[in-house]
Amino acid sequence: VDAVEGYVLCHKFDQIKCQGRPLLGVISVFNDLCSLICNKRSARYLQIVAEKILEEFDIGDDFRMLVRLLPNIEMLVTSPDPIGITRSNDDAINYAIINRGDDQDEKKDNGDEVDQNHQDVNFNLSSICFLLRRFLKVVSSKSHPVMLFLDDLQFCSSSDTNSSSSSSSVVLTVMEGILADNTDIGGSSCIFFVGNYRSNEVSSSEDHSILRLVDSLKSFHVPTTTLTLDGLEIHDLNDMISDAMCTFPRICYPLSKIVHEKTKGNPFFTLAFLNSLLKDGMLEFSTRKRKWVWDLERIRNSMDITGNVLHLLAEKMSGLSESVQVALQVAACFGISMKDSVVGYLSSSGSGSCGTSATASSSFSSPIASAEFSSIRDGLDQVVKEGFMMKVVVGTSLEEFKFVHDKVREAAYSLIPENERNQYHYIIGMALHSATEWKNDMNNIIFSIADQINHGILENLPSLTDDIRNDHARLYEMAGAKAVSCSDHAAARSYASISLSLMSMDRWTSEYEPSLRRSMLLAKSACAFGDVDMAQASLREILANARCIQDKLPAFFLLVTTLIARGEFSESYSTCHDVLTTLGEQIPDSLGPKDTTNIIAATSRAVSCIISDADLLKMKEINTEGANAIKFYNLMATVSFFTKPEMFAFLVCRSVQLTMREGICNYSIVGFVHYSAMLVSGNKMVKGIRDASRIGKSAMSCWKKRFHATHTLPQLYDIYHGWIAFYTEPLQSCADALRQGFDVGMSLGETGTAFLNAIQHVAYSFWAGEKLHTILEKIDYYLELALLYKNEVAKGYLSIFRDMISTLIDRSQPARKNKLTVEGMQNASHSAAINFNGALQAFWLGYNERCHHCVGKVPKGSPVRGRIAGIGIVFIHGLNSFQILKKQNTAKVRAIPREAIATLKVAASQEAEAGRQSWNFRNKVRLLEAELQSFEKRNDEAKESYAAAITSARCSRFVHEQGLACELAGQHHKKNGDILRASGFFEQAKQCYADWGSQTKVDSINQQMESFQEIEA
Repeated sequence: VDAVEGYVLCHKFDQIKCQGRPLLGVISVFNDLCSLICNKRSARYLQIVAEKILEEFDIGDDFRMLVRLLPNIEMLVTSPDPIGITRSNDDAINYAIINRGDDQDEKKDNGDEVDQNHQDVNFNLSSICFLLRRFLKVVSSKSHPVMLFLDDLQFCSSSDTNSSSSSSSVVLTVMEGILADNTDIGGSSCIFFVGNYRSNEVSSSEDHSILRLVDSLKSFHVPTTTLTLDGLEIHDLNDMISDAMCTFPRICYPLSKIVHEKTKGNPFFTLAFLNSLLKDGMLEFSTRKRKWVWDLERIRNSMDITGNVLHLLAEKMSGLSESVQVALQVAACFGISMKDSVVGYLSSSGSGSCGTSATASSSFSSPIASAEFSSIRDGLDQVVKEGFMMKVVVGTSLEEFKFVHDKVREAAYSLIPENERNQYHYIIGMALHSATEWKNDMNNIIFSIADQINHGILENLPSLTDDIRNDHARLYEMAGAKAVSCSDHAAARSYASISLSLMSMDRWTSEYEPSLRRSMLLAKSACAFGDVDMAQASLREILANARCIQDKLPAFFLLVTTLIARGEFSESYSTCHDVLTTLGEQIPDSLGPKDTTNIIAATSRAVSCIISDADLLKMKEINTEGANAIKFYNLMATVSFFTKPEMFAFLVCRSVQLTMREGICNYSIVGFVHYSAMLVSGNKMVKGIRDASRIGKSAMSCWKKRFHATHTLPQLYDIYHGWIAFYTEPLQSCADALRQGFDVGMSLGETGTAFLNAIQHVAYSFWAGEKLHTILEKIDYYLELALLYKNEVAKGYLSIFRDMISTLIDRSQPARKNKLTVEGMQNASHSAAINFNGALQAFWLGYNERCHHCVGKVPKGSPVRGRIAGIGIVFIHGLNSFQILKKQNTAKVRAIPREAIATLKVAASQEAEAGRQSWNFRNKVRLLEAELQSFEKRNDEAKESYAAAITSARCSRFVHEQGLACELAGQHHKKNGDILRASGFFEQAKQCYADWGSQTKVDSINQQMESFQEIEA
């Protein structure tokens, strides 16, 4: 891979480090990829990569999140909003903690929450997967592939059936999210993943996480190959020994056969075995005979090396000096490698202690540990000379000391008696702690300190003084906060749990503030990790013990968020109700139509002064209590949409009224946009839509200029661009914004809101006339992610869309009947979506009666009617009614197209006011007018209207509606006997439908044109 200009990334897991934070190593590998690309590529190529990154990760929110996850990305792209300078390796991870806000350093020290517009969002597994997935799509290609080699996966896997919530399997969960990408939408990544594990250390059960990963990748049609690497065959081993001894293969074959029996062909075991034979005199070089000689009988009776290689290595190590053995023992406690910075701290920690015994007193009355580490660097240098370890140098700096093989580390670790190992780890941790003593640079090795102390903390807990227990609890709180900043929520959850366990039973009385901080840290990290049960348990403990409502509010908010994610809308609604009541707000249990009308009217009067974003920008900042009320009003409004829709208007209006009375905050923007969407969806009057559009646009402009809070972007884009913006912006622009809302939502881990953007993105892409094959690719991409993230609602909606698009592409191909469509459609909103898509499909297929029937089944108050789909259903219902009139020429049916024209003229007038020259709706108005004129036999007017509809659709790039206008114009001229003109319009329609990608419509036009051949004949 490296030879063909690719990138090779390697990471080795080990048993010690994987007990706490395995994910950190993987993120670090991808961070190093940025440096690798920068070092290997030309300036011109780096410029291309930078442009692609900024194109994929929109300048601003999306890019900031990528930089937070992979700080070295700034080596490839200069941030338009600088966050820091470039850095490498160790500093890259620390950068994510020390450069995230204006006052984060002080807050990190005491564990306070950092809650700023750009810094209050923490990654979870979903967001990490999605960001890395998109990053790899940009930087990898067939000409520059990425190979990722993860060694010893058995140390980061689990046989637990619930391993998705197990910290030991978090790496495999992330790898599944990255690799389960076989679509070409937006380009696909070119990555070759190699995972290595020892089969004898992995359960053969099908429930093991490694085996489940393989099965999952196969289910996503990712090509996978499983290779079993056995030992060398006897003839290969014989060739190796023959070459080493400069002896004919036939002469050394008897020796090779015995060696193979003893080592099973393992190369490392073979080398260790031959060295032991050499040491014991069973293999030697005869100077007299000038060749190697051996004692076959003694060798045959010697021990089996496969089970005793550790004994051989340990025996050799035992013969070394005491200082060298201490160096080996200490290094083994850190895993396969030991950072040089840690060596430096240990060297400065042991000036006051003596002895090397791991059985030193467990009464740690002094912060100085009981081991002597001052000469550890000299000992490690000797270890390197002995061949047990090697030095890893990056540039000119010593990076770390690394064991040459896992078995060497295990042998060094075995030098510590098993019953004393936990205590030895504890001593090392205390030595590191004493060397830093809460200094600023303690943050650099906080994980090393915490992990080492953790090994022996249970054994020493009974003898620890209150001061030391508090000291340890503070240490683990710091480690948890840093783990959150490094996006390793599995480790953060573990550190936070330990921190709480070290506190006294009456901690909520004696240590209130630390208890509040640490419990919230546990809840947030557990929630981000996916352990919702632990998160809710911690949140409920906070709610039971917090002293005031202000301290409870963050817990309430996170609790409601987790309840919504689980679909527990009733409890979510009641919780918000209780919070707002406590904050002094009065919320009725129900609201009638008259009351709803009154509160909307009162709110309209209150916001009548909002002419532009300047009016919002000059509003004062609301106090904290008011901001919290608005925050929960918005949350409650979202929940009411699913549980008590009759309360939606009241809750939205109360949020807006509170802002107008008390002041503005970033959550006020959500309230204003919600309010605008409510007005648009329930108003057919020009003034109502104009006011709603003005307020929504002003709110979005204020958000960008004053707040621009990343965590609210997905929700704002879903509401504004999905419900409001289509009156004033081209549908193509709305579709692009909704795609960005999806990307940012996934990057934040807000998968629920992200998929709402995805559903609307597909709908807008259809109405904007995007090619059907491209839309189908988008749907498959979203469906794949919905399956991965188990979003049943998205699977249901997208499956409906997919069936319709597939039918329009080629009717002869059987539609994929997905049971997910049925399973996901369990409420009225879903039912309306099914009927709407049924009407849309029937219209394009020419099933007029079915279309009329399905439209009638979409309720008047359905959310479907409040979006672009609502305008669309009016449009197709109006056109379809002319076919119904041929059989049912009633006043009710005759009124349908006139109402449709009136509705679309209102929409078109909003475009004109916005200076968009009727981009989205003018062609629809002209086509409906043309059909009405044709029905009323006003043929000259109809001719002009058809031409105007075709031209307008072409200018708006609505190729499907251009084709529709041509088709209907052809039918008009055919009906009036102008076969030549009709034929020309049908040919144009065929070309438009072909460009759209609808073979079904092309076939339909061909069938209509067959009658021309009969007339000519």
